[in-house]
Amino acid sequence: MKKLMITLGAMTAAAVAFTAMADEKTPAPNEAAKPETVQAEPAEMEEEEDSPLFEFALQLDIKSAYVSHCRIFSDAPVAQYDIWGQINLPENFGWIGIDIWANQELHKKHSSVDYGNGGKRLGGFGEFDYEIVYGNSIGPVNFTASHLWYTYPRCGWTSQNFWTFGAEYDNEIIVPSFKFYWEYCHGNKPGAAFMIDFALSRSFQLTEQLSLKLTSKTTLYTSEYSRYLSDGELDRAAFGGWDNGIALSYALTDNITIGGNLNFLYKLDHSVRHCPGWDSYSVGGDHSTHAGLLYGGVSICFAF
Repeated sequence: MKKLMITLGAMTAAAVAFTAMADEKTPAPNEAAKPETVQAEPAEMEEEEDSPLFEFALQLDIKSAYVSHCRIFSDAPVAQYDIWGQINLPENFGWIGIDIWANQELHKKHSSVDYGNGGKRLGGFGEFDYEIVYGNSIGPVNFTASHLWYTYPRCGWTSQNFWTFGAEYDNEIIVPSFKFYWEYCHGNKPGAAFMIDFALSRSFQLTEQLSLKLTSKTTLYTSEYSRYLSDGELDRAAFGGWDNGIALSYALTDNITIGGNLNFLYKLDHSVRHCPGWDSYSVGGDHSTHAGLLYGGVSICFAF
C-alpha cells in the first residue's frame, strides 16, 4: 500500500506539472489506443464528420530500446511494425479493430543460431502480437475490451494469452486511463496473474500540423505475476517502473505523419530494481536490470 500511495502521488505530481505547461490553445483530441500513432489533428473542426466505414493504419517505429509494461525487453535498437484495421459500426454500436504488431531486434539479425534466445530467427523478429478489440464510448469515457496474443518464434511460437479491459476519460485537461490484463493461459502461470497499466496524458496542438504529447505511466503486477517474472525472488505485488515521455508529431499530409519521442523509465521499487530476471534480457543476454533507462525513437505512420 505504501508503494501504491508513493506511485499515485508521483503520478499526481506529474499531472500537475503537465497542467502547468498548458497554454491557452485547445488541446488535440486524445489519440486512439491502437496503434499509438503520432498523427497530428486539426486544431479546430467546424463540423464533426461522419466516421468512414473502414479505417486502416500502418506504422513503423525505430527505437533505441524495447520497453513494454514498464519492463525492459531489449536495451538495444529495435524496429517495430504495427498494422491496424478498424470497422466502424452503426451509431452507438462502437467499433471493432484488429491489430498485428511485431518487434525486430536489429542487433540480433545475424547472431548465431546456437545463441539460445538470442539466436537467429526470422531475421531478428523475436515477437509477434495479435489483438482483436471492441471499443465504444459513453459520453467522454472510452471503453475497450480485447483478446490479445503475445507469440515468440524463438520459443517454438509459444503464446501468452490475455483478456483485457480498458477505459479512458477524454477531456481537455489531463486524460487518465487504465488497461487491465488477465493472463489466463501461459505455462505454469497461476490464474490470478494480473497486471494493470495506469497512464496520464496531455496533448497540445502547437500548429495546424505540429502537435506535442506528454505521457506518464506505470504498471502494477500482482504478487503471483511478480513471483513468476522474478523466478520466485519477489513474492508481493509491485510496480514495474514509472515511464515518462514526450512526443512530437508532424502531419506531412492528411495521411502521412512523422514524429519522434523520448522516454525515461525509472524503477520505483528497490526490489524490482535489483531483481534478476525482471527485465527479460539485455544486449549481453545476462538478464541484467536497470535502475533507469533513457530511450527514444522516430516514427512514420500511414493512415487512411
